[in-house]
Amino acid sequence: MTHIDDHATHQHGKSLQQQQPDSVKALGLPPNTSCLLVQTRTILLEPVPLPLLKPDSVLVRVMANGICGSDMHSYLSGGVGGRPIGAPSVMGHEAAGIVEAVGADVMSHVVGDHVAIEPGLPCRKCVNCKGGRMNICTTIRYCGTPGVHGTLSRFYVLPADMAPKIPKTVPWDVAGSIQPLAIGVQIGKRADLRAHQTVAIFGCGPIGLITAAVAHAYSARRIIAFDIKPSRVEFAKSYKSPLTGKPIIDHVFQIDSLPDVFKHETNGAATNGASLDHTTPGDKAYMVAQERMDAILQEVGLADEGGVDRVIEASGAQDSMLHGVAVCNDGGVYLQVGLGHIQTNIFPTIAVTNKELDVRGITRYTASCFPMAIEMLGRGVVDIAPLITSRFPMSRAKDAFETVAAGNDIKVIIRNQEVE
Repeated sequence: MTHIDDHATHQHGKSLQQQQPDSVKALGLPPNTSCLLVQTRTILLEPVPLPLLKPDSVLVRVMANGICGSDMHSYLSGGVGGRPIGAPSVMGHEAAGIVEAVGADVMSHVVGDHVAIEPGLPCRKCVNCKGGRMNICTTIRYCGTPGVHGTLSRFYVLPADMAPKIPKTVPWDVAGSIQPLAIGVQIGKRADLRAHQTVAIFGCGPIGLITAAVAHAYSARRIIAFDIKPSRVEFAKSYKSPLTGKPIIDHVFQIDSLPDVFKHETNGAATNGASLDHTTPGDKAYMVAQERMDAILQEVGLADEGGVDRVIEASGAQDSMLHGVAVCNDGGVYLQVGLGHIQTNIFPTIAVTNKELDVRGITRYTASCFPMAIEMLGRGVVDIAPLITSRFPMSRAKDAFETVAAGNDIKVIIRNQEVE
């Protein structure tokens, strides 16, 4: 394989090193070993230039990095959301570490602070940023996305205000999972989660389970969850509340795929003068979803309420979308969180209209989500440590990604400083 650290890159790194503040040069830091995605299912560990410490920034020694579903989209499919990876780039965006140096203008941080890394760097100037929605900045640079180097490096530089402090009592593996908890907080905002509501969550992966933990912390009255994998169903049943010691999720169901009605679709030709059947394969799939959800509501004692108040679709699977609309109550909120490998899906628009559902999307997190996530951890109202099921040194990053791909773990952490 061709080594990407060619002469031009070497010269660029040398130039950056010459421009570094004296405080950084004096540290004598080791090579900035990083995990680069080269192509589908192919990663490379090698040093990349240490980013320049700017006056408003902090240099962080990254201690832990979680692997996210979007990382896996890139790893397995060569991109996410229709964007190819292009040139090799450093992966990762769920990270935390120790401040090694601060820029000349930074007054908020000192060397030794423990910080989380907010991976979305907005322009702060576009119409969306000015409107307070920096998560949909028109030119946002997000760690680990195509063309933007991520946090799976030994060192990372970012603006100080994007490095919120975390208590030194928080273990590094947990600190490396603060970003998905911040996503859970944003899910709570977008779905308008409130006390005494009923909530259905589709997908019992990390985001689905974290959403359940946030809903529980917000005093949801009843939480129902679904997954297609029996192992995740069993894990979800065992996920306990730090507040009560009891399971967070009241009812967890293993749910099969909907019948593949497309395989059985006829050509629709009328026979013996019979009228044409205008029912589409999507209509037939939704009717099956309705029957299933009616039975579920009966089983959990919510049939009289007609559905749940809030639906969080956290799998990206079309079947879950159909089930989610079917189980949502009239006037409820349906939030699409999960991302699939395709751009479009069948969606029951007539049901959305008849039920007058609020169908919403979500992109990452907003400004207050990291502080809220850190505060929730500090108060002990959420516990994400049980979700961390495997840990790997960065020297075994390939094994870490393959472990996630195998589908038997919930949350996998890479320890960035373990490179030997």
